[in-house]
Amino acid sequence: MSSPRVGALFLLLLMSLPCQAQEIGYQQLVGRLTDLRRLSSPIVSDEKTAASTSHDRASRYDADADRYHHWSANNDGSGSIRREGDGVVMVDLTGPGVLWRIWSALPEQGHIRIYLDGQATPVIDQPFREYFDQLERDYPGLALTLSRGRNAFVPISFARSCRVVLQDGWGAYFHCTHTQFAAGTRVEPFSGFTPEVRKELQRASDALRHPGRNPWPDSGVPLVHTLVTIPPGESRVVQREGSGAIQSLRISLPNLPTDPLVQEDILRELTLALAWDGETKPSVWAPLGDFFATSPGLNSFATRVMGCQDGTFYSYLEMPFEKGMELRLHNDGAGSRDVEVELQLAPLAPEEAAHRLRFCAAWHSDDFTGVDRRRFLYKTGDRWPDWPLLVVEGRGRFVGMTQHIWKYGGWWGEGDEKFFVDGERFPSTFGTGSEDYIGYAWAAEPPFVTFNSPFAALSRLRPDAQQDTSVCRFHLCDDLPFQSRFEAFLEVMPNPDCRPALYDTCVYWYREAGAHNPYPIIPLAGRRHRRPGPTERQVRPATFPRPEPQPGLVEGESLRVLRVSGGRHWMQEMTHYADDTWSDDTQLIWTDARLGDEIELEFGIPEAGRYELRGTFSKASDYGVFELLIDGQTIDRLFDFYDTRVCTTGELPLGHWTLAGGAHVLKARAVGQNPKIKAGPTGGHIFGLDTLRWKRLP
Repeated sequence: MSSPRVGALFLLLLMSLPCQAQEIGYQQLVGRLTDLRRLSSPIVSDEKTAASTSHDRASRYDADADRYHHWSANNDGSGSIRREGDGVVMVDLTGPGVLWRIWSALPEQGHIRIYLDGQATPVIDQPFREYFDQLERDYPGLALTLSRGRNAFVPISFARSCRVVLQDGWGAYFHCTHTQFAAGTRVEPFSGFTPEVRKELQRASDALRHPGRNPWPDSGVPLVHTLVTIPPGESRVVQREGSGAIQSLRISLPNLPTDPLVQEDILRELTLALAWDGETKPSVWAPLGDFFATSPGLNSFATRVMGCQDGTFYSYLEMPFEKGMELRLHNDGAGSRDVEVELQLAPLAPEEAAHRLRFCAAWHSDDFTGVDRRRFLYKTGDRWPDWPLLVVEGRGRFVGMTQHIWKYGGWWGEGDEKFFVDGERFPSTFGTGSEDYIGYAWAAEPPFVTFNSPFAALSRLRPDAQQDTSVCRFHLCDDLPFQSRFEAFLEVMPNPDCRPALYDTCVYWYREAGAHNPYPIIPLAGRRHRRPGPTERQVRPATFPRPEPQPGLVEGESLRVLRVSGGRHWMQEMTHYADDTWSDDTQLIWTDARLGDEIELEFGIPEAGRYELRGTFSKASDYGVFELLIDGQTIDRLFDFYDTRVCTTGELPLGHWTLAGGAHVLKARAVGQNPKIKAGPTGGHIFGLDTLRWKRLP
């Protein structure tokens, strides 16, 4: 066995070879699916990763005028490179390279045909849906369905060219990420699913089937294990001298309170920083929970490189250092916190460590409440509403992101990812929606469950995917190298109703020596969780005039919920139902109730008097029959909210009432369902309130 010094010198010799001499076998490409050490390897010149997607081609850059046009165009299922024969071209590349990930929101029976190296016969020709189905059966670690989004991470390599054609009837929405290598690189082309190829894919699939398992072998270096108590305002530090690499970092809080809201606060009060080689500003800084790819609070999930299992956070991204490392935990909270730290280190020769990339992570947050369009401008106003995930100078490799979104009502995830590499004016990655970038589709599959996978996860999901969402995506094979600059943006979904939206993100990348982490350390006041209320709005652009408030009218979604005996409630945006209109385009919805369940809502009356009350409710094929009560007194009729379409009732009389000034209670009790409803005991009892209106009588 060679010594570490000999191995390091051999690695340096390989790196010094000209690109023209590089040879890449198919086995090496499959290995990139699981090889975490490669992410910290030096950047190879002229290697570029991009994406071909079905984004709306109305979004374009005019080089002559230096302007962007229709930048938030959103017909993202329609785009393609061009039509060809009986289909559309999804990918058209020349030179050596590899396709990494193919994704679709709705694959159908039209064929996918993949042509390599100018061959007239496609190496793959089968129905698009069957392509995913077969790979999921054969390689469940590489092909996954995530909330209806179909993902296939099967490398398709080519030596000279690649063209992918989708036959008419193929479905809707596609992504394909790919890497192109330097001219002259000799790449072994994909030969189809031969026994040798199947063997390699099966090995990778088996390695990826259990996200969360530690992928690193025992390095022979004893684990660093310590339990520290961090008083308010203080830090605790774990240091190591010399060269090496962190391969596994695990952190738990043994005495963490069980209240979820308290947990959320603590995991933002505690921060984690990592500094390499004596640097004074850390390369890694983030709130503790956010660093481990989930926020807010303690949410169980697992990917290959980050996760939280049984209350323990883990990271398996390798982090090399040459002259030592410092891990600093700081407590900005009011109470002392116990934190347990476990580090798995690996030896690394100083010569090799000097040439490996340094790991970086940064957390930042932006608040879209009460801010006008100027906040979204990025250099030119015609790129509104691009929101920056990561903007860095130097040479490095983007490997992933986590994002927490709070949007009070309305779907957040149509915003496209846009990645500009090395100063390009039009992004080489231009997506079709945030959920598509993560790997899922259609918001989330009922009953709106979270999911895990090797490369992405949805760790937190609130009602109807319209409030609290936490997602992450890691580029383990399809990382994005950059030579001088990298700019990653996420389009803020066009928001004409001006609902509040809060975004925060932790981004991960590797950098060469000389580059740095430009992001600041955020004080506690800037990272506390904030929950905008239902009546809070952004400043509405002039193109979307907000209706004037009407005297005596209160929005159902603005009422305080005092009690609910079963089911769940939230604010539902109604703009996508074309048969009717709702005041302020929203309603309070209560679902999953059973017969006899109740919801109590508080409304206010300015002064004592005699009042007429009226309410506007929603109707649909799964809405129930309800008894309504005001301050415990029953309204002398039942309300059947069944209809074959989704619509409103219009204003319904709720009677005349003598009411004191102050708070009062509207109660809805599920007492039955229309005979036309075909639903079980937990269905057919949905309740929706659009508005409540009071009018004082003479």
